[in-house]
Amino acid sequence: MRLTRPQIQAIKQAVTDHFGADAQVWLFGSRTDDKRRGGDFDFYVETDLDDPAEVIDRKLRALAHLHATPDFEDEKIDLVIRPAIAGPYPPIYDRACRQGVRL
Repeated sequence: MRLTRPQIQAIKQAVTDHFGADAQVWLFGSRTDDKRRGGDFDFYVETDLDDPAEVIDRKLRALAHLHATPDFEDEKIDLVIRPAIAGPYPPIYDRACRQGVRL
């Protein structure tokens, strides 16, 4: 996994601050492969929030929070948020959870 300890702490703090203490986060995509280089940061977040407008607002705030930290400044970050809304869910949710690394 190509994520530093400070980056792990930063993403976990941003998720807790913006989605609550019960939210969970996974790293998925190219950054899970130690043999690859570069790539954006793909994070999958599960939250108890069920209001789509609130989820979008918190996602944008979390991204701003991360971009304001030295560990993610000028980095491309994708946040995939799974709200507590009944499915059907996009396949990316299952893939990110199954192939990702829970932080």
